[in-house]
Amino acid sequence: MKFLKEHRPEIIIGAFGIVTYIISLANTFHTDDWLVLNLMHDGFSWSDFLSMENLARFRPLTNIFVYLRYLMFGDTALGYYALNILLHAFFATLLYRFLLNIGLKQKLALLSAMIFAVYFQHYEAILWLYGTIRILAAIFWVASLWALYDYLIFGKRNALIAFALFSFFGYFVVEDFVVSPLGFLIFALLIRGGNDSTKSALGWRIWWPVFISFLGLAIYAILRTALIVRPGVVEDYYYFGPHIIGRLIAYFEWMMLPPPDHAYFQAFAARLNPAIRLIWKVSSLTSITALIIVGLYAIIKAPRAIKFMTVFILIGLIPALPLNYKVTSRNLYIPSIGLSVLLGFIFLTLYERIKGRGWQRAVAYVFLMVYFCVNIIGVWVTAHEYRKNQTMVASLVEDLRGSRLDLNKYEYILLDHLPGRTVVGPAMIYKLGFYHEVIASNDPSAPGPIDIARAAGEVASTNKPFIVFDYRDGHLKEATSEYLR
Repeated sequence: MKFLKEHRPEIIIGAFGIVTYIISLANTFHTDDWLVLNLMHDGFSWSDFLSMENLARFRPLTNIFVYLRYLMFGDTALGYYALNILLHAFFATLLYRFLLNIGLKQKLALLSAMIFAVYFQHYEAILWLYGTIRILAAIFWVASLWALYDYLIFGKRNALIAFALFSFFGYFVVEDFVVSPLGFLIFALLIRGGNDSTKSALGWRIWWPVFISFLGLAIYAILRTALIVRPGVVEDYYYFGPHIIGRLIAYFEWMMLPPPDHAYFQAFAARLNPAIRLIWKVSSLTSITALIIVGLYAIIKAPRAIKFMTVFILIGLIPALPLNYKVTSRNLYIPSIGLSVLLGFIFLTLYERIKGRGWQRAVAYVFLMVYFCVNIIGVWVTAHEYRKNQTMVASLVEDLRGSRLDLNKYEYILLDHLPGRTVVGPAMIYKLGFYHEVIASNDPSAPGPIDIARAAGEVASTNKPFIVFDYRDGHLKEATSEYLR
């Protein structure tokens, strides 16, 4: 009982995270999960250790974790998702302790961690096998900042050593960590911004951790250049251009209120009255404006720790902005650390102003409960959509297996009229051993539906073997001859 009483905040935060995402335990593997599982099934290799399924990546630390996890759970999806949920709950409690350590009041630290624990946009980091990289990166971020704070304030030598280790190994979790020296520098400068005696005491301490973080970045860059097979391929996706502004606005929108055309809301939103869809869209855009205004206010007026957490939203987004590709929620896991603190700060600031008014306080509590419930419901709806896709993919794979054809003798398999967002190609690699080309009518990387009849004609002109399956009456059926008329 004493333990429960002493650690009540941590238990509450962990429970919030677990309740929010426990629905994912009913799910199975999804899309790119099959690619990672296939690599693990074939046995660990030097390439897997460095990059996993994308040779332009350099994530050796994450990949060691992924392989060890495969040795533990094999093909049992339940184990992967349970571990992801526990890691998320652990990080949310770690965030709470970190916020207390840097001087936030308990109410704000607790509320911020609770907001983070239930935040809807974390679903890809938890409902996706390889999404664990964001959780691991967040752990290394906060552990580094915690050690940095202890060194700057207390001058602990062990804290500097811990900072050096966490900040260095963070680079090998995910490429997004390359912006960390900027974050550490801003954090140190803001912590230094006290009275004259504080500035004097901290002045000489700032530069050691800054030097260490940039040295770690240089070592990382050298190793990446020397070891990665295709380092130049990153430049095809990451570059500076006007798309950065569009990406920034889109990520702000996703952080606050995802638009109705969100992939997992489409089926629901399509049934809504056009007026409600318009209100939804306007509310989404309004929330962006509110976020910008509130963020600027916090940077100018808020305490130094809140200033940093607000700036941290932008720091966390920097790696995703040059990527001229679809907006994805997994890139919001780290920025949402700062967002959760900002939202908690704004709520408590407003709450304190109405503290003496009973009915307004009740409204504030109701608003907070509604916010938590909406996020939890959003996660459960998304998990349900994932599960529907996963069930459909399993059915399609069984249809292909049931055809009793030697699929590997075909260089191309064309799939027409596939329902919804089902992506069957990666599952075919793992379950059927099919390593050739799959052309699906609903390819998510294409700007629109692919005309399979036209694609069949183009493939036929190459004289390469291919086969066409059409989804009809709830099953895939071989229909090559029909597409060559």
